[in-house]
Amino acid sequence: MAFQTWQVGLDIQNGQLCALGIQRRRNGWQLRHWWQHALPHDTLTHGLLQRPGIVIAILQRWRKQLPYRVSLRVGFPPQLVLQQQIELPRQQLREPERSSYIVAAARRFFPIEPETLALDYRQAQEPGSQLWLTATRREALLSWLNCLQEVRLTPQVLELTPAALYAMANTLRLDPTAALVHRLHDHWLWFSPLKPQIWGWCAAEDAPDFSTLRQQHLAGASSFYYSSIREEALPEGTQWLNPLDAFAMKQPPLPRVPGAFTLAAGLALRPGDR
Repeated sequence: MAFQTWQVGLDIQNGQLCALGIQRRRNGWQLRHWWQHALPHDTLTHGLLQRPGIVIAILQRWRKQLPYRVSLRVGFPPQLVLQQQIELPRQQLREPERSSYIVAAARRFFPIEPETLALDYRQAQEPGSQLWLTATRREALLSWLNCLQEVRLTPQVLELTPAALYAMANTLRLDPTAALVHRLHDHWLWFSPLKPQIWGWCAAEDAPDFSTLRQQHLAGASSFYYSSIREEALPEGTQWLNPLDAFAMKQPPLPRVPGAFTLAAGLALRPGDR
């Protein structure tokens, strides 16, 4: 039955690969599986896979630990995308006119030929007639998909990694005015209710610590939830975000550093597209 299928989040970053599988139960989510493996620190360059052979070999070993059928959600690097909010015309558009309108919008907003782009769009959460239009180079997307297909993995969802933080906030019912910040080896991710940019990323070399990140990108936020892939002291003015708190049922052994699984957990919790 569909509700028995594991939802699996896969997060591939420089330095580590994390995966987490969950299953819906009557009383909430059950943690069924977690897995972590070290990766070279040059696995990705600006989000592009540079060492697909190493990643494929590791994924092959991991795939053997999963059920045959899973609902896979994979994190996609925000470094590879351009995003723009667009207004829809007042009259309702049907296909193929709707697609033609969106391609025309891509020509206006993105300095790349639409033929070389993979486009996605979704309705904005705010009331109105806005769409969030997301674009990435088709060749970059195919490099990720080809890597997964080598090990018989077909993602149901490719989601920007900052959106995994939003899924965590929704599941844990965190303060809706708070920003979520996640620290990785070489960059930061955040999700925030601040407008106009509600998510973002920043290279670690540009913001060596949380205080700098806050001053540069989140000066308007007043409260923060914080997680990190490494053990460290909690930055002043933040609260820990423990992704394992989202699961009502779990049993040892559990990850020694729960924050390393924040993105994998958020991806696993992310609802499927309709």
